[in-house]
Amino acid sequence: MSKQGFLYGTLVLAGAGFITKVLGFIYRIALSRIIGDEGMGLFQMAFPILIFTIVITTAGLPVAISKLVSEAEVKNEEHRIRSILIVSILIVVITSAVITSVVLLGAPIIAHTLLTDERAIYSLFAIAPMIPIIAISSILRGYFQGRQHMNPYALSTIIEQLVRIFTVLLLAQYLLPYGIEYAAAGAMIGMVIGEFAGLMFLFHSFKKDPKRPRLRNQSQREHKRKAGPFWNRFKCTLRDLLRIAIPVSASRMVGSLSYAIEPIVVSQSLALAGIAATTATALYGRLEGMALPLVFFPSFIAYSISVSLVPAISEAAAQKNALLVGYRFQQALRLSLIVCAPCSLIMFMLAEPLSVLLYHQIEVARLMQIIAPFAILAYLQGPFASVLQGLDQAQVAMRNSIVGAVVKTGMIFLLASRPELGIDGVALAINCGITIVTVLHFISIAKIVPVSIDLRELFKLGIALLLMGFTADQFLAQDHLPLLSRSLLTLTASLCVYLACLVFLSLIRKDDVKRIPYVGKWMSQLLSR
Repeated sequence: MSKQGFLYGTLVLAGAGFITKVLGFIYRIALSRIIGDEGMGLFQMAFPILIFTIVITTAGLPVAISKLVSEAEVKNEEHRIRSILIVSILIVVITSAVITSVVLLGAPIIAHTLLTDERAIYSLFAIAPMIPIIAISSILRGYFQGRQHMNPYALSTIIEQLVRIFTVLLLAQYLLPYGIEYAAAGAMIGMVIGEFAGLMFLFHSFKKDPKRPRLRNQSQREHKRKAGPFWNRFKCTLRDLLRIAIPVSASRMVGSLSYAIEPIVVSQSLALAGIAATTATALYGRLEGMALPLVFFPSFIAYSISVSLVPAISEAAAQKNALLVGYRFQQALRLSLIVCAPCSLIMFMLAEPLSVLLYHQIEVARLMQIIAPFAILAYLQGPFASVLQGLDQAQVAMRNSIVGAVVKTGMIFLLASRPELGIDGVALAINCGITIVTVLHFISIAKIVPVSIDLRELFKLGIALLLMGFTADQFLAQDHLPLLSRSLLTLTASLCVYLACLVFLSLIRKDDVKRIPYVGKWMSQLLSR
């Protein structure tokens, strides 16, 4: 298994991200049709708890493992890689055992007291086996990232989603006659099976890796001879892992904690607005299970940009070249806006057709149109955070995230508790949180590196978006066409207009296109500059 180049690895992960996003939408759309918005609400209520427990269990270990394995490989210290894996496995075995027990024992209290819907207990029970599976998978993924072998990482996510689609829909359909709560729990069990399939593929890839460290390759005599040094290496490795993992974990825990308490705050706020628990659950499922996944579908594009941005910024910062850091940040900002801004516009313009075609619920469109204008800011958060991490300002990014999470939670309570707003207030509060974090990230970057905004570029981008929006509006007005045909024509025509504007307004340049593998040089010849 040969080491892959950085660009190749990034493209592999981006491609896998797109495939898993599409597959994820397939099973979510089909699942929503099987169990409805109330079932999706029960399904989604367990998700934030799962994410929070995974953050606690893994404690930022994948990032730490990736970094330490990469350093050890450069120095040809295979014994250190062995120590990294052994210590990491011990950490996740202990933490996952504790956290899984807490979830199982605390599920009745969480469902009854915090989520205000006792039916969520079955979904909470179902997520428990997923905790150790994901924890061990994170170790293997961190190992492959450190080795720069991205294929096992990418393929495992695709296999996981394929198995998940089949098992989630099968179990949800099978258990639906027993009650909506059992169907939601069955869907969660299907996710457990998908995660296990991904883990088995990672383990198989690990066994096939000729460079894998032999975890049991020492004789008894050699083991006794190295008992002392191994204990020292154990303590040293544990210290190195925690030194990297704790700051990363703290930053992620902010978002996960906010995500975990969100359904609690939402359910309590909607109750104050006079909305019944079952209705509140259905409304929350409509927002979190339908509207948000669709609006944030293009986020994998921003993620791929973020992955490429961290080493580029780190390299420039190590050279103490502030101008180069500023240039690369502006380049990333320009590309992010060019790619992600039309996605935000499309989600706004096609909200109603997408809601009807995918979910058979036009009510989802209103929530999409509330969030879509702010989605571009959400897409930019990842690249901005990557710049701060590359500049050794991860704590600043964490602080900004804390501020945004606190404001969002407070705004949910203030807005969602108003009867005239209800679930719309939750969407508005999410917009507030997104805006605050992204703006704070940008201000933090501007304080460190020289940042200049090219107003001409923004003006040209605005023209391209206006023409794209006008085209979409004209095609959507063709009521004589079937909804599916009209939507496909609208999407195709508006994207063609936008791409034409990119070329004629010189928003996309030869240097950008040349970097596309295989076809970049040929495509760049079509551009004037």
